[in-house]
Amino acid sequence: MLTIDLSGKTALVVGGSRGIGAGITEALCRAGAHVVFTWTGNPDYRARVDALLAGVRAAGGSLQAEAVDARDLAATCALADRVAGERGGIDVLVFNVGKNIARPAESMGGEDWKAAISINLDTAFNAVRAVLPWMLKAGRGRIVLIGSSTVFDGGGGGIDYAAGKAALIGMMKFLCRTYTRKGILTNIVHPCVIETDLLKERYADPDAKAKLVAQVPVGRLGRPEDVAGLVAYLASPWGDFICGQEILLDGGRTLYGK
Repeated sequence: MLTIDLSGKTALVVGGSRGIGAGITEALCRAGAHVVFTWTGNPDYRARVDALLAGVRAAGGSLQAEAVDARDLAATCALADRVAGERGGIDVLVFNVGKNIARPAESMGGEDWKAAISINLDTAFNAVRAVLPWMLKAGRGRIVLIGSSTVFDGGGGGIDYAAGKAALIGMMKFLCRTYTRKGILTNIVHPCVIETDLLKERYADPDAKAKLVAQVPVGRLGRPEDVAGLVAYLASPWGDFICGQEILLDGGRTLYGK
C-alpha cells in the first residue's frame, strides 16, 4: 500500500484554522507530521480552533495552534524561530492566507488597496522569510503556496486578491531559481470552488449552488481534503521531483466548464 509518510517532520501552516487551511492541517497530522498552525487570535473563532486541536489529538496527531498576525514580519519570524528551536527545524511551510472581497476596482481607495495587499501578499513574504534561514541551515525544505484559480481567469472577487495571488507565481519562480539547488522546493496549488464555509455562505441559495456545480466537469464541488491531499503529497518524498509547478485544482471548471 502506498502511503504519504511525514513522520518526524515539522510543518508550519500559516492560516490553518478553517476551510482549506484546516483540511491541510489535519492531513499533514494524519501523515505523521508535527504541525503548528497560525490563526488570527479572534476570540470568536476560539471554539473552532479548540475543536480542530481536540479532533486531531484524539486521532493521535501532534498539533499546536499559535495566534499570530501573519501581516507582522517580526512576529512571524519569532514564531518560526521558536518552533525551529524546539523541534530542530522546520521541514514544511504551507502558506494559506488570503481575503477576497467582491468589489469593483473603481470603488477602492489607496488605503483599501494597501490593506488588502498586506493580507494577500505581504503575509506570503513574511512566512517565507521566516522559514528560509532554517531550511537553508538544514539543506532542505518544502514550500507550498496556496494561490487561486483567479490567476487564470480574473476570478469573481477583488482586483487586490487577483493581484496578490498572481504575485505568488513570481515569488515561486524566484524561490525555485534561487533555492532549489540548496534543497528547497517550492510549488503553488491553485484551488477553485472548494466547499468551505465561505463558499457555502456565498452560494446559500440552492439554485445558485446548483448552477455552480453544473460548471464543474467532474460533477461536484471541491472539498478541503482535495487540496490537503495534494499538499501532503508535495510535502512528502513523493514530491521530491516536483518543483516550480502551478497545479490547478478545480475539477476542470476554469478551462473547460464555462
